[in-house]
Amino acid sequence: MPGRRHALVIKKQQIENNLIGLFAAVMDAMDQAVSCLAGGDKAICKTIIEHDVEINNTRYLVEEECLTAIALHQLVADDLQGVVAATRIAGELERIGDYASDIASIIMQMTDTDLSEAGIADLLKISSLCANMMDEILAAYREKNAERAITAAKIDDEIDAEHAKLIEKLFSTMQSRPDIVPDASRMLWISHILERYGDHLTNIAEQVVFITEARVVELG
Repeated sequence: MPGRRHALVIKKQQIENNLIGLFAAVMDAMDQAVSCLAGGDKAICKTIIEHDVEINNTRYLVEEECLTAIALHQLVADDLQGVVAATRIAGELERIGDYASDIASIIMQMTDTDLSEAGIADLLKISSLCANMMDEILAAYREKNAERAITAAKIDDEIDAEHAKLIEKLFSTMQSRPDIVPDASRMLWISHILERYGDHLTNIAEQVVFITEARVVELG
């Protein structure tokens, strides 16, 4: 029995390490996409899209490890909570990775139009809020800190508010500047993706609470 328990401890650590690695890969993909949006090298966008398969594979690895833990070990309540939540978090992170790839694809279609009037700075502000929310939720997961996760989830309200303001600004600008409609429309879509990014982070925050306090919460 002690040997079996030790094996479970090792398996749980593998799951956590790979999940944290998935956090890091997704954060890096999003950071690179935003750097392209801010005027960086668009060639990076192709790399982001190509590397999405690695994020997908890490998600499948985490899920496989979780299924192995369930199949081979007699999980008590705390262990089962952590394993089930890990599969859910991996799925949420993989979807965010898809969003990074989507943003990269959209940026590759954009021209060199000056979008300062359309609100490119506002879009970058939304991306910064998302990055801060991700940092806080990762910290909450590492610390198994429910309160930190709950506080981090509140950033999603700011993201939603900034997204709503940007929509109004973009529609207003497109009416007076028909020449920027194609790229402004792409900005609108990126803003929507970032808003959904915040929603998925909220779902992850809920799973952190589930792991640490064994309760189901609705933070969104």
